[in-house]
Amino acid sequence: MKPASFAITVHPPPFFRDHHVQGRPVFAAVEAMEHLAVDTCSRYPGVDGRRLKEIRFEKFLGLDSADPLSALNRVEEYADGSMRTPLATRFKSPSAKIARTLAHASLVLGGELPAMVEPPLEAIASLAGVCTTVEPTRIYRELVPFGPAYQNICEPLLISADGAMARVRSPRPVDPRRDLYLGSPYVLDAAFHAACVWCQQFHGIVAFPVSIDRRTIVHRTRLDEIYTARVVPVRTDHAPFVFNILIYDDVGRLYEAASGVHMRDISGGRTKPPHGFHRPSRTESLTPFGRRLSGMVLLERGAVARFAATALSEREKMRLTTMVPDRARGYLSARLALKRLSRLLSGDGDDRHAREIETVADNGRLPQSPLADGTRTSCSVSHDRRFTIAVAADQPVGVDVEPMTRGPLKTTHLFMNANERAVVDRQPLPRVEGILRVWSAKEAAAKALEIDLAEAWERTRVIAMDPGSSQLIIDGKNPQAVIHAAIDGHLFTLLTVDGRL
Repeated sequence: MKPASFAITVHPPPFFRDHHVQGRPVFAAVEAMEHLAVDTCSRYPGVDGRRLKEIRFEKFLGLDSADPLSALNRVEEYADGSMRTPLATRFKSPSAKIARTLAHASLVLGGELPAMVEPPLEAIASLAGVCTTVEPTRIYRELVPFGPAYQNICEPLLISADGAMARVRSPRPVDPRRDLYLGSPYVLDAAFHAACVWCQQFHGIVAFPVSIDRRTIVHRTRLDEIYTARVVPVRTDHAPFVFNILIYDDVGRLYEAASGVHMRDISGGRTKPPHGFHRPSRTESLTPFGRRLSGMVLLERGAVARFAATALSEREKMRLTTMVPDRARGYLSARLALKRLSRLLSGDGDDRHAREIETVADNGRLPQSPLADGTRTSCSVSHDRRFTIAVAADQPVGVDVEPMTRGPLKTTHLFMNANERAVVDRQPLPRVEGILRVWSAKEAAAKALEIDLAEAWERTRVIAMDPGSSQLIIDGKNPQAVIHAAIDGHLFTLLTVDGRL
């Protein structure tokens, strides 16, 4: 079909000017998608305007005044029923005799899209790795300096090498527009901000979206609701960096998904992150653990989505309902870590729903992380008020994480003998850190041996220690190597029993 051109008049309200790049107010990419979808679908009612693909953001459309903007929508229909629709303006420089057409954004509506595959729920509902927390005030003061209408990350942003998790909403007071065709544009826009902060933290680059492979509106986001945006890195070894973005409500219902969000620096290198904000992943301290393990998952308890409990099996849910809030948070993060560990060990092709991965053993006491083929592996899980760690190994394994506090000092008479106190006194660390290593080694031993902690105190002895490792004997037999690592004031301890007991 021959392309058809239609005039569009955009009436930007004053708050649109809060969206600016390098000090210049510009028409937001999410508004370009909304206006193109509304205009095209009003002229071609049979087109499904909530399935978008091949979205490109080519040139900024400046909002240099409050006057209405005259633009063009040049619709081209394809054989499969889809339609390409660009947002363009006419431009004539003072020295030119012929006006040029500038395409600012374009997309394809309708047609067939590949089936959308959601990532495993336990992975979407949590962030793996050590997280950085960034307050919204800092985001919009230093990292994404937009005006009030586009400051819509509304709670502390969590980012790790595994991506970002953001609570996002529309501005307050609420945008007066009603019946937005694609839902609230601010929700996805705020998710872009989360991805931009991620790029600044891990690559030192201020990146904004330049294209999106596919966007699917499952349910329209509302202007008066708060959602969870999960930003998932897909390819980040070079620019453009590619992410998937998924938007969920608080009961775990997917509202929209943007797949293949391509982001890069659009300033020509002029815009930089604040000094000191760029830093790589902080899990290197646990590298020695990995040499002894078949799998490891580290989570932060604070980086768990509000809908995370929807990933639990019925048995897991029953246990959760009886717990006080603090214990419930630790239990929930442990279930997610074990489910992620199970998925990691099972490899590609694991199509189980998160609720099918049962992480509580039949005895109701021990953790488990069953593989997709039914294989059971030795595993262990531990959590403190910040971190949760789950590990698996080919031999009995125990793991522990503890905050570096003076707590164990009060009970040393219960779990240490005179020889162990002498070991602590000889090692170079502060005494409290040496005592904590003894405590933590015996916690790990209790888990590896599947015995009570009090029994572990009786059956195990620490006979040597340095900052990174200890030597532990069990029942007076061959010494076992215990590994220690520290992250942000938390001690991690790993014991794999070598089978010579």
